[in-house]
Amino acid sequence: IANTYSNTYATAANSWNVPDMTIPANSIEDILVIGRDGTGADSLGCEELVNSEEITGHIAMIYRGTCPFGTKALNAQNAGAIGVLLISNGDDLAITMLGGDDGPNVNIPVVMISQSSGAIIRPVLDAEEVTAFIGNNFGAFEYNLNIDRYDLLVPSASQVPPVLAMDASEYQVDLGAFIHNFGSEMQSSARLRAVVTMEGNELYNEVSDNQTLFPGDSLFVELPQFNQPGYDGSYAITYSVESDNEEGAPNDNTYSIPLKFGDVFTYVPVANGIPVSENHVVPAEPSGAFRTCIQFSDTNASRLTATGVYFSATTPNDEVDPQDSVLTDLLVIVQAYLWLDPIDNAFTLPTSSGLASLTVGTYSFPDNLQGEHVFIPFEDVLELEDDARYLVCVETSDPFVRHGWNETVDYTTNAQFFNEPTSMIQNGADWFNGFSGLAGSPSIGLLTVNPFAGVVDNGNQVTVTPFPNPTNDVVRIPMKGFSGAGLLQMFDVNGAKVAERNITVGADNAMVVDVNGISAGTYLFHMEFQNGQRSDFRVVVTK
Repeated sequence: IANTYSNTYATAANSWNVPDMTIPANSIEDILVIGRDGTGADSLGCEELVNSEEITGHIAMIYRGTCPFGTKALNAQNAGAIGVLLISNGDDLAITMLGGDDGPNVNIPVVMISQSSGAIIRPVLDAEEVTAFIGNNFGAFEYNLNIDRYDLLVPSASQVPPVLAMDASEYQVDLGAFIHNFGSEMQSSARLRAVVTMEGNELYNEVSDNQTLFPGDSLFVELPQFNQPGYDGSYAITYSVESDNEEGAPNDNTYSIPLKFGDVFTYVPVANGIPVSENHVVPAEPSGAFRTCIQFSDTNASRLTATGVYFSATTPNDEVDPQDSVLTDLLVIVQAYLWLDPIDNAFTLPTSSGLASLTVGTYSFPDNLQGEHVFIPFEDVLELEDDARYLVCVETSDPFVRHGWNETVDYTTNAQFFNEPTSMIQNGADWFNGFSGLAGSPSIGLLTVNPFAGVVDNGNQVTVTPFPNPTNDVVRIPMKGFSGAGLLQMFDVNGAKVAERNITVGADNAMVVDVNGISAGTYLFHMEFQNGQRSDFRVVVTK
């Protein structure tokens, strides 16, 4: 579980008497101990702690909830804690930790990490001793090299459609990173290493020459490009910084970046082909509709058709009016634009005249699907064009709704080397390059398909891959490999025929079948042509 965990912390500006944690001398390091108050909500720390003998001289770990931050911290301080590690009740750390009535009496560091991070630490803490470092470690150790997510050259996206990366000429990964000397002594043997593995098999392992860094220095180190004859599956790019000296803080010397190839284009890590949301965000001062957007452009984009987006949302817990805490019936709008503005650099923002609307989609949450990715189809599929630049946005109007976000992969260093925007947000009429102090990108995924990639001719029996599937309005059937007149039949799971239509194919395009009048369920499609060709496939209809 050794890692650097995203956090927010108490400051004097927010009614606390805590030390300034940006000053390295105020950093603390000690074992974590659960603070217990002996009540039914034992580890919330809202009452006087009953395990002061365990806590004295250590860092108290307490959970957020019920009572003010300042009360929890003061109870831990009175029990002898030298610091407080709070575990939030959510993953959104865009929170101002107000000290309240008790904050001015707290003079120990107070820091809060996300619920997900706490869930990583807690089971290990229950089994063995865990030590935490809280603060700024700059100059705290003699030898301390560092890299972070902001420092790395990363792939152009976290998941790329494989049809855009057919060989090494079409897809490569530039590798390199800024390395830092946070230690108090000069380093003359600092080296950057990158290792690329595919499902456990090492494909690349390169290390730089020795570099000299004085205390406080930073240096960009370039490594040879990574490329392959072809790309498929899951890769991991692991950067590490090393030297001949014994490292004082080794936990910030390594960082790994995932890379996958699949139908969903996204800038964030994926699981089972779907983007992963680490947290959910909203502007601190909403001024209208809130949008999160991603950019897409590729030299070979015409090989693909875009059918919709994956998106996740959450709402805050509202104990006063629980109805404000649900997503049920929330309307979400997605819109795809052709982005016509000249791109001067990676931080270029759209203008109203530079966006030409191409297609839209709407989605109403059928249930309270907190944090779950849902698929929102476009009304009209988007046939992509080579080198065209697209902006795909997800919009909500409710100021309490948070959009999915992931900080694992950051594109800051890419922005310094390449003039390619990745993602942005819009708050009312104003555009921004993300959030201040927040790494990563919106966890939006653009679902793409190669309309003809799924057509396989096995004699008279032709296999096709319809899209989108599941669908709630229309399904498109690739028709390459078929010719002449034929018959399309649809059967439900009980074998009853629910629809039938005559078809004629004269060009290699996609046939559109309207399923709006059909109930939700799984259906067997059977196509048969006069020349003997036939195909059978299943389509899932959702409502």
